[in-house]
Amino acid sequence: MTGNGPTTPAHDLLQGWPLLRNLQGEGAWPLLVVVHGHSGGVVPELISRWLAPLAELRGAPVWVQALTAEPLPLPAGERLLVVPLLLTPGSHARFDLPAIRERLRAAGHPVVLLPFLGAWPLWLEHLGQLSAAEPHQVLLHHPLHPGVADRYLVALERRLGLPLSSEIPAGSSGEAGLLPLALAPNRMTAQLEDAGVPAPALLERPATRDLVFTVLRNLP
Repeated sequence: MTGNGPTTPAHDLLQGWPLLRNLQGEGAWPLLVVVHGHSGGVVPELISRWLAPLAELRGAPVWVQALTAEPLPLPAGERLLVVPLLLTPGSHARFDLPAIRERLRAAGHPVVLLPFLGAWPLWLEHLGQLSAAEPHQVLLHHPLHPGVADRYLVALERRLGLPLSSEIPAGSSGEAGLLPLALAPNRMTAQLEDAGVPAPALLERPATRDLVFTVLRNLP
């Protein structure tokens, strides 16, 4: 069960994003967690298993919206804290998320859209800890268009001190040090598994599961 590891104090979250301070004192906000999702709108099981425990701990509803799925039916007028579990400022973060916010507002929901996960100071600190704890040689990522997302990856490369690649390096083996920039298992991690390379998705790592679960638990 996730969430039994070290906690993330609420004040740490507020330091990372001062906008969250304005949401305190109104009771727990219902969460709409946005994920990329698998083909056909399937939510990764590593995330869907959190719904009931999170809702119970927060005392408020928690929904997960996959970007590959149709919009979820939600209670009319429900206020929503939208939490994008996206790792880069690609087209989903820059275009799909604002569209979701406007659609929800047009439907009568009070909405607060948080920054994508990859921009959170706590997340960047965590990636630094992962890269320092193991002899990783390359940070793997999906190909991205030049522009904002590309510049983000350059900044991430400098921060972590790891070279980046959108392709599995030739000759990778079971000893290769690869850190996939993938929250849940996907085609990239499946390719690595088929090649016998031990490079799990980030949520397959207990420390990352505990961090993300605890962040969601401690949001206003």
